[in-house]
Formats: sequence, C-alpha cells, structure tokens
Amino acid sequence: MTRINLDLSGERWQMERMRPGQGVKEGLHLLPAEYQGTHFSWNFAKVPGDVYSDLYRANEIDDPYFGRNMHRAKWAAEYEWWYSRRFALPNEMQGKKIRLVFEGVDYSCEVWLNGQYLGRHEGMFSEFEFDITEAASFADWRDGSNMLMVKLDPPPKNYRNCGGKKVNFSGDYFSGLVPFGIWRPVRVEATDIVSVKDIRTDVKVTAQTSATVKAQYTLINHTDTAQQVTVVSQLHGKNCETGEYVAEAKLTVQPGETTLDAEIDVPDAKLWWPWDMGDQNLYDLNVIVNQDGQELDATKETIGLREVTMDYNPGYTRDEAEYPWTFFINGKRHFLRSACWGGQPSFLYGQNSLSKYEKRIQMVREANINNLRIFGWHPPEIPDFYRLCDELGITVWTNFTLATQAYPEDEAFINGVLHECVETVKQRRNHPSNIFWMGGEEVFFSGAHEESGNKRLMEVIGESVAQYTDVPYGLASPLSSESAQNMGFKAHESIHANEHYYQGGAEFMEEYYPALDCCIIPELTAASAPSIESLKKFIPQDEMWPMGPSWAYHWADIDILKNLNFEVFNDYKMGSLEEFVEATQIAQGTVIQFALETYRRRKPKMSGVALCHFITHVPDIKWGVVDFYGEKKISFDYLKRTYQPLLPSLEFSKRRWDAGSNFHANLWLVNDYQYLLEDLTLEWQVLYQGQATECNGSITQSVKVDSATQLATIDWQVPSGAQGEFEIALSLKDRSGKEVANNHYVLLIGNQEQAKQQSLAYLAQAQERLERHGHCIYRYWPEMWDNE
Repeated sequence: MTRINLDLSGERWQMERMRPGQGVKEGLHLLPAEYQGTHFSWNFAKVPGDVYSDLYRANEIDDPYFGRNMHRAKWAAEYEWWYSRRFALPNEMQGKKIRLVFEGVDYSCEVWLNGQYLGRHEGMFSEFEFDITEAASFADWRDGSNMLMVKLDPPPKNYRNCGGKKVNFSGDYFSGLVPFGIWRPVRVEATDIVSVKDIRTDVKVTAQTSATVKAQYTLINHTDTAQQVTVVSQLHGKNCETGEYVAEAKLTVQPGETTLDAEIDVPDAKLWWPWDMGDQNLYDLNVIVNQDGQELDATKETIGLREVTMDYNPGYTRDEAEYPWTFFINGKRHFLRSACWGGQPSFLYGQNSLSKYEKRIQMVREANINNLRIFGWHPPEIPDFYRLCDELGITVWTNFTLATQAYPEDEAFINGVLHECVETVKQRRNHPSNIFWMGGEEVFFSGAHEESGNKRLMEVIGESVAQYTDVPYGLASPLSSESAQNMGFKAHESIHANEHYYQGGAEFMEEYYPALDCCIIPELTAASAPSIESLKKFIPQDEMWPMGPSWAYHWADIDILKNLNFEVFNDYKMGSLEEFVEATQIAQGTVIQFALETYRRRKPKMSGVALCHFITHVPDIKWGVVDFYGEKKISFDYLKRTYQPLLPSLEFSKRRWDAGSNFHANLWLVNDYQYLLEDLTLEWQVLYQGQATECNGSITQSVKVDSATQLATIDWQVPSGAQGEFEIALSLKDRSGKEVANNHYVLLIGNQEQAKQQSLAYLAQAQERLERHGHCIYRYWPEMWDNE
C-alpha cells in the first residue's frame, strides 16, 4: 500500500467555548492525549459539521430553524471554539511522509498537534495541509497518543471583507446568523518519497468518436535530492466498455513540486453528454509513480470525455451582446433548462448528508432539468454533488462566492480571493458536469458597484482561473442591469428576471416576461409556501394561522404572495391556511409555466433560463419547488411539465379574457433533443366548465433537431355571460398514437385591466407599510411597534 489515509471525520470530536484569546492563555493547545484529561467533559461534536449543529445536539441552543431562534443563537459567533480529536496512527505510516489534511474550514483557524503549533489558515474553500511527520506519535496509548487541537476564530461579521473566501450570510433570505465550523473532512495521509498532489485533465473532442485527454500532474518530491521516477497513466471505462489507453513518462523530479504533462489519444471515445443529449460515459484515469520497479504512489480521478465551447447567440449584433452565451457540448448546442440549485441542503453544514444530496439531485433529474446554477449566494458544492451530476448528466454552472457587495480593492483582499477561487477550480475541474465558471453575482447592480473595483476584480479572477482550466468563464450575472450598462456592458447580455416578483403586482406576468430581451436569463424568481406539514416543523402553532411574525422571519413576503394569488386566481385566497398554501404553490407553478415557456420558445436566440430556486437551504416561505425537508410542492409538477425536452407550448398575451371576446393563442413545439422527430401530431382542446368545447384540432408535422417552431393558432369565442375559468389541453403523439408529451393551461374569464387596477391598489397599501418600516419583517404586525 503506497498511499495510506486515515479519516478523522465522525463523532469522536469534542468542543469547548472560550472567550477570544483565553484558550491559549489557559494552555488548551498544550493538552496531551490523556484518556480523562481536561477535555473529557467537553461536548461531543461531529466533523464535517458546524458549531450551531453541535450546540443544538448538546442542548445549548434551541433548534435554530424553528420560529425565530436563529437570532437567539447569534451569541455563539462571539466566541472562539476549540475542537479536539484524539487518534492513533496505523503502524504502516511509519517511515512515510505524513500530512494532516483539512479539506475545508469555515472560516479561520489555528492548529496544534501534540502541543506543536502547525499553523493558521483563512478561507473556507481551500484545502490546506501540514507536515506532521515529526510531530506524529506512534505510542500505544488508550484511544490514541495524538491530540489534535483546532481553534476556530469568531467568524467575520462584515461579508464585504470575506466575499469570495466565505459563503454569503447577508441578504433578503438570510437572518444574519453567520455559519462557521469544520465543514469538510479531515484526514491524515501518508505517502512515499514522491507523490501525486493533483491532477488536471482537459479534453479535446477531435471527431464524433475520438478524443484527446491532455493531463497535467503535480508531483511532490518530499526529499532533499532529485528522484528518477516513471509515471504511468492508465485510462479505461468506469461505467462503459472500453479499451485501456496507456501513456508513460520517465523524468527527474526535483525537490518540491514538478509538473508533468501527459497526452492520451482515445480513437474510439465514448463521450459524456448531458442526459437529454446522450449517455453519461465515465472513465477512470489511474496515475502511478514507480521507481526502480517499486510503486511509490497511485491515485485515481474519474473524468468524462467532453469538450465545452461557447458561441454568440444568433439574432444579436456585437453592439447588443458582446459575450458568447450559447453552450456547446462536444460541438452540439446545449440549451440550459436550468434552476438555481439553492443549496447546500442545509445552511448549517452539520445537517447535510449524502442521502439528502442523492434524493434532491434525483428530483432535479425528475423535473427534466439539465443544468444547475450555483450562484454566488451559495457555496461551490462538495465533490459528491458534482459526482452525482456527472452520473446523472446534469451540467453545472458554478459561481464563486462574490455577491451584491462593493468589494475592497487592496492587494491583500484580492490575493485572498484569487487563492480561494483557484483552489475551488482545482478541486472541481475534472468533473465533466461542470461546464461554466463565473465570478460574481449581482456585483454590477448598484451605484456603489459602479464606483467600486468590482469589474477589475472579476476580470482578474477570470485571468487567474484560466491558467488552471479550459472550462469557460463569465464575469458576472446579470450583465445588462442598469448599473452594468452604466459600466459599459451591453443591453442584451443577461438579465435577472426577478422584478415580476419583487414589484409585487406592478406588472402582470404577461406584461413583464415577454418584454425582457437578452441572450440568457440566469435567474427567474417565483415563490410559495411549503406544505402545512412542513410549516408545522418550523412555525410555532400559535403563529400558524392567522400568520404570525415567524412567517416573515422565514422570508414570507406576505403582501407579494397575496397579490400574486390575486393575479393568478382573481382572489387573495385568505379563507384558510389550507387554501392560502395551495394557492401560493399553484400561483408559483403558473408563473414558472408562463415565464419559462416564453423563453424556451425563443431558442436559439436565447440559450437558457434558470428558475430561482430548486431547493432552499433553510425552512422558508419563499423560493424552491422542493422545500427544505425534501418535499415537492405543487409547483414541482408545473416545472417538470414545462421542462419536458419535447414541449408543446401555448403562447398567449394575457391571463383574463372578457366574456364574448375572441381568445387567440399560438401553438408551438420546442425540441431540445439532438435528433429529428418525424410525423408527430399535436392535438388541442379548449374546455369550459370542465367540458370540451367545439374548439379543437390537430396538426401533423416532423420536428427539426434542436428547434422551436410555431405550428398553428387557436381562436375561440368566449361565450357571452361566461364566468370563472377555461382550459386548454395539448397532447403530442407519435405516429403510433402514443402520447409523448402534453401540456395544460388554466386561464380566467374577466377583465384584465380591471384586475390590474385592483392589483395596483393593493400594492399601494403594501408600499405604505414599506415606507413606514422599510423591509423590516415585522411591518405586517403594526401592533408590535405600538407603545400603548
């Protein structure tokens, strides 16, 4: 065995609170690995995890997610927290170079082993390690002779100073609680005199069934003298039948780091594709270091043979959009039916698990999503996330954690950000699912941003990460906000389609979404309440209904939700908790259907759209079609139907149609598949009061590869005196009569302009609350402010 790993993760850690600076004064860093030492009665803790989850388990705080408890836990961030771990080393590690490896600590820490100071680290995303060859003990003591002490500093409170280096914790869906902890695994790793530190692979697809893998290895010579070694690269199928391809190189490795380039031609390549474009073929790349016939090190990386390129969106001049926004995988266009991931599954890392990831990412695939966008308010995801996306064929757009701030311009800050971004790339670059990197989220979004150095920071990040990956990079999103245009960006690059929601009724969906004109929409918001069973898990019973302050504490924009219900139903749906919750989920689904179909019909001029969000990382009454507890909302079904790769779609201009008027709509067929579909028949039927009307029809046509085509129109005379709703049902069948896709719409009979005026009147009342209280969550309960 050439490389030996000892995983220190698990439940054997212990923790204690100290006032800042007090731990070292009292000598906690010098505690030996005693069986019943000072640490014996410390709380037990879990790694990976976070401080709050450990405190909740120890009954020192109440459930942070229940009611308004997050603010009650803020005291924990005022202290330093000492984490200890006793362990024994296997005898097989003796004689090797031994390193203590931390895959991630949020946010800054100092580390000691057996009383010896190892060092300090700052930055949540970068892996760091210490040479413990001399400090390690192999003595045979009960429960181990090694005592690891980690001091977590109180976390930063000003996100502006740690953006790019830590997950965001401020904004309109955060409580201000600052997460921190040992959030990634810790291990001891022992290797021989020469080891492989990391692997980079870039793939060039040279033909439909051939590819070249360009690999780069960083080798570490742990000695003080040059070493002659042979490095063998072996590439073979992991989940597919392939041959084995081998490359071999002999070289002299000088003390320290040496870089080796290797190239492997694969003439009968089995390519990796997104799930709606082909198979998810994966390969194992084994890298072996030999010296004089003896194996010094061996490691493995799973990769996919895929190449990502980008091109300009047709229909826009370079004066309108100067950046390419169309994604190509292996030379074929990949329209992004995307969702902003909204994770991790839990904002508090200690509550995450592999099973939660597996369940939620499987639901992503079920919803017909082919891309997930991790934007800057959320951390780049853990390796298992990308592995699951590799296996399921879901591409990933990964932002760095720079969001909504005017960032400092000093060299120390920029260098810290660049280090974290580069390390983020190095850890994830070999996953075929990761197809795009991005610098910032809403960093060209305000007057303060216009005057800041944000633009140069995003450019420098792009220049830096380009040295470590050939996956494309984008500066930021959106690039066509008012401030971004003031900074010189073009008007039709990217837009965040969030104002229909945040305007709270100023524009109906049929006014707002069609008016946006850009290459890509990386964010489109729609909100709802989770199920009543889920609400019971985080809303106190006495605040459930009528709604109490915990609703707004969990981000319910109550005025917006009510007015959105009115827009969709012509009714605020406030008769009961059950009625309100169901209505919000249907309303969210209705917005999803209308907006996403609007942009899908515009391909190829538009190249993608992302719903914000798929899940949420705390219990909330806002985003997500899957709630915090992993339960699907009704809106999930709307999304699943709207994101069918083969989609019959109805284009209409308004939601309400007067009795006696002529309803007019266009019928479209959108095909995201990479193959021709022949002799498909689209059938349509208008229903009123649940009964079929005389308005129906069908059309048979072949559907082009990767296309959006208008096929026909529908005209129906709404009966005089009609009330309520009417429906349009679409069914797409193949030549055998089998249904291959369907769609369904519910529209209202009524006057659109009158409804708009009522929406504006309610919005005026909501604005009065905002003017008095600002965005304070307690503005809905004026009695909380009364002193009477």
